Amino acid sequence: MPRALACIALLLMVAGCQGPQNVAQKKPLTAQSVTLQAKDMPSMQRCDASGDLDTVLQREKSSDPSSYERNSYQWGLWKREGATEGYLAVYGAGPLDCAALSSRSSGAPTGGLVLGLVMKFKNAATAARIYETGVEFLGFGPSDISFVRSTGGMVTTGSDTGLGKQSAVGSATVSGASYYFAFWQNKSFESDFLAYNVASTDAAKAVQDMNGRIN
Repeated sequence: MPRALACIALLLMVAGCQGPQNVAQKKPLTAQSVTLQAKDMPSMQRCDASGDLDTVLQREKSSDPSSYERNSYQWGLWKREGATEGYLAVYGAGPLDCAALSSRSSGAPTGGLVLGLVMKFKNAATAARIYETGVEFLGFGPSDISFVRSTGGMVTTGSDTGLGKQSAVGSATVSGASYYFAFWQNKSFESDFLAYNVASTDAAKAVQDMNGRIN
């Protein structure tokens, strides 16, 4: 009996030593892991315009200097206030749709274009404060809300969006093309979403997928 007890004790000790090694360590969320993913828009292709905010702004410096000055100043200000990282993910139905983001483009995307911008802050309080400022950044902001309302579209704010108190969602159809936006703050993340010529149900699902990765 003593020998049996000793064996059991040894087995328990070994299991205790091995246990933590077998537990998968959860990776910390990043702006890139939260924003749009290929699985969110399976029928679309990732556009070259995607990238971390520092890279995106450097591209803008050469393609649109005036916008770069404004956006780089704002991003620098937010970093000083607690922004730790940001990532823009862009998906288009095809190469021409992706090219519509270029300053050299001759028109709007025809097959569909979706953009997801996520910024991570040092804490939820900072993210909430930045969201409340309602500053226009990289084409995301109050002008989208004004545009949807001016065209007779629907805008929902606050908890009714399903994205929390700090949120706004809107959609409209203009000249046969659909337009959908969502802005929200959840925990230490501030997220922006725009979809052009994409079914509202698909856009809404992509937004929920993004938000679900934060919760």
